[in-house]
Amino acid sequence: MLDDLARDLHLLWKADSLIGRIWLNVLARRFGLTMFAGLIAVFGLGMTNVAGFYALLASAGPIWAAAIVAVGDFVIAGIVVLIARNSRPGQEIELALDVRKMALDAIQSDARDLKLTVDALGQQIRDVKDTIAGFAQNPLDAATERLLIPAALSLIRALRARKERV
Repeated sequence: MLDDLARDLHLLWKADSLIGRIWLNVLARRFGLTMFAGLIAVFGLGMTNVAGFYALLASAGPIWAAAIVAVGDFVIAGIVVLIARNSRPGQEIELALDVRKMALDAIQSDARDLKLTVDALGQQIRDVKDTIAGFAQNPLDAATERLLIPAALSLIRALRARKERV
């Protein structure tokens, strides 16, 4: 019983560990993609600054080229942020959650069994205490009740069985 409880607790620990690793991978992927998008946005901002600078110098071709590159960088950064935001764990999370649920159910079942065993043991201890207390308070009544009456009933049954056989 305790071995089952220990096994189920170990299984629960493994399931929670797996779930934690899966979510950690998802968060690391999101963080990495978000940082990459931030880097692209910094380059886009740099190009926007360059474009603004060139726009003030002269309103010719190099200005618009830098502005288009900057807008393209911002669009790419936005797409990467959307991908990072929508990043979800794969199918393995469902399996890990199912294993976790099964482990929790098994632990609850083992705990109920353990409680019933402890309650039964407590009742047996109370019964033994009552028997000892009864024997200590009135030894003849306790002996009659516990020994003499069952012995007499056994003899009567044996005699009836012998009489029925004959």
